[in-house]
Amino acid sequence: MRRPASTRRHRASLSTRLCAALAIGALFVAALLGLLGADRNSESRRTAAAEHDLRFVQQFSDRAAPLLERGDLLRLSMLATAARDLHGARVLVLERSGRVVLDTELVLGDRSLALLAHNGAIQRLIERDDGDSPVRETIAPVRFGGEVMGEVRMQTDPRVGSAAFDSGLFFLVLLGGFTLIAVAWLLAQHWAASIKNATSAIAQIATGQPTEEPQPTADRELHELGLALRELERGVHDGLHRVVEPFLDVAMQVVEGLERRGLVPEGRGLRTSRYALLLANRLDLQPLDRRDLDLACRLAEFGRAWIRPSLLQKQSMSADEQQLVRTHPTLAAERLDCLPGLRDVAQIVGCQAERYDGGGPAGLRGERIPIAARILAIAGAFDLWTTCGDPTPLGPDAALRRMAEDRGEAFDPWLFDLFADAVRMEPKDPPVASDEDKAVMILPAGGLPAPKEREDGLDYALGAELDVMLDELPPEDKK
Repeated sequence: MRRPASTRRHRASLSTRLCAALAIGALFVAALLGLLGADRNSESRRTAAAEHDLRFVQQFSDRAAPLLERGDLLRLSMLATAARDLHGARVLVLERSGRVVLDTELVLGDRSLALLAHNGAIQRLIERDDGDSPVRETIAPVRFGGEVMGEVRMQTDPRVGSAAFDSGLFFLVLLGGFTLIAVAWLLAQHWAASIKNATSAIAQIATGQPTEEPQPTADRELHELGLALRELERGVHDGLHRVVEPFLDVAMQVVEGLERRGLVPEGRGLRTSRYALLLANRLDLQPLDRRDLDLACRLAEFGRAWIRPSLLQKQSMSADEQQLVRTHPTLAAERLDCLPGLRDVAQIVGCQAERYDGGGPAGLRGERIPIAARILAIAGAFDLWTTCGDPTPLGPDAALRRMAEDRGEAFDPWLFDLFADAVRMEPKDPPVASDEDKAVMILPAGGLPAPKEREDGLDYALGAELDVMLDELPPEDKK
């Protein structure tokens, strides 16, 4: 099932969604590294605490050496008590024989232990009897005069308070991640703009419209894509030209056939085009828009070919028959819309019956009606009033006064005012040549010219623009 158009329109772009996903990923990675950084900091603090205990015990052994040599247990006890209070640790002092001479917890008094630090200070973990976490024991020998007189042992809790989160590392990683995301967003915007231009060019190719010349770019992939699009455009336009031009020739011949049969006023397309181009000049339309407007004027009555000729020739029609005749713009638009190169022309032809006040077949109002269709409506109405007025055709000024009654209702008031000014400033048409003034061709021996082939898009229909007169033949040949 297709998504509603409104949902697709408000959906974020691919680059925005990509950057949002990268931002969420960066936040997750920063949080994870923040947690891992907390564990790393805890381990660093444990290592620092162990080194601090080792240095402290060595200093304590240096101070305790003379006191142990003299047997000054009172001062030695005061020194051990100060160490206990400072570190919150248990301090033991052993003499040369291994006998415990001082225990701050008064547990191992007069017991003998094996000396372990003959070669220097050491550290070890001791398991507790109650199954609690182990205790770190730091041992240093007590030397006096180069001789080992005993050793000092300090037992501390190796656990240190650990931070639950390393905010410094978190913000550092987050800043780096967002910097990379900003760079990625800028690159994505550059690529998105290039891809948008490419898709726009493809859409224009699909509708038969010419594309702009691709801008030179340093990206090799985009440059190659632009070259490929240009080749695709050449191929598509060549194919469309091969199809559109013959179709237009057939459509023009259909309209001419309608004119010859009296189903459409003769020359209506050419006159309507001339009037429409007066407005096009005032509006300074682009050449492609002028071309579409000219084709729409010439094919404005193309849809009448799908209506019964007997119905078009009736003097009075019922409401249903009138409604059927009014559908000829839609019928023409349906046939023209099948070719991509004529879709703009089909839109103009299909909207020619729309009224500026919204009272037309499709209910389009004001600026929602294509400007070319509004021009066609004004030019077509002016041609009808000046050629098929009831009971007689009106002059230009009278036709403009009649059309002014529908200004703002059927016609765009701004365009109508421009058209009226253009018509009044337009020089009067030269007089139409009568039958006696038409060009003639004198042929000897009474021959008729052979039909010429079509050249340069012109149809040399025999007798269309030229009266053929025969040379006077000798009297004996006239019999």
